[in-house]
Amino acid sequence: MKASDSSSEASVFELKGSVLTVMVLYLRETDPDLLYPQLKKKIGPARSFFNNAPLLIDLKAVIEEEQMRLDFLVLTTFLRGLGLVPVGVRAAADGVAQRVLDAGLGVLPPAKIEKAIDVSTEEPMVEQAIEPIPDPPAEPDPLLEPPLLEKRVPAKVITQTVRSGQQVVAQDGDLIILSSVNAGAEVVAGGNIHVYGALRGRAMAGVHGDAGARIFSLQCNPELVAVADAYMVNDSLESRLLNRCVMITRGSKGLQFEVLGTFDPHHG
Repeated sequence: MKASDSSSEASVFELKGSVLTVMVLYLRETDPDLLYPQLKKKIGPARSFFNNAPLLIDLKAVIEEEQMRLDFLVLTTFLRGLGLVPVGVRAAADGVAQRVLDAGLGVLPPAKIEKAIDVSTEEPMVEQAIEPIPDPPAEPDPLLEPPLLEKRVPAKVITQTVRSGQQVVAQDGDLIILSSVNAGAEVVAGGNIHVYGALRGRAMAGVHGDAGARIFSLQCNPELVAVADAYMVNDSLESRLLNRCVMITRGSKGLQFEVLGTFDPHHG
């Protein structure tokens, strides 16, 4: 029998680094009597938004003594029960690293990319590449609350089609898609979402609880749309809304759809 020459074997895989968009759960408290009820209250009603979404747990705001009290296996199981997929822990103290690994999670160092992002954001893995908008006027409208002005961040603009399996996130600002969102794709924004094309995937606006956020779609036929804590799936949409130019808002009884017109790509 001939000995195989490993140097001539064709490689069957490649291992490369990659920058991915992933949700980050920033923990500030590890007391289970506080943590788990709040997670369930916040994520439970909107679990369809986050179903099977990878999640990174960040502990930079938790001192080592409190990290030691955290049962990572229980936390991981609880998050999976809410539909999330925990993949790792960031900024874990040395004393808990092995417990993180025992829970089936990866260990990552504290994020350094935060220093390179010149916008107000709690999500360091979502970059903002658009030119900053002008500062608010010296005498803002008194009806606007100061916190809203402080949180104003650049819009994120995407010029290409968002394809199946892709997720685009504008953590705190508006998201503008100058093309379509295919079925199986997902667009998420802390503010408004504008889709200047067909919306066939999932769109979630106001994900931090902004009930005043809106979704605009030139051709509306989504798998799911959500504003703050209200959502609707495609099967529940009225036929009159399909493929129409629509604005979606959060009303007192759930989502409201306003038909703005009809867009026919074959006529201009």
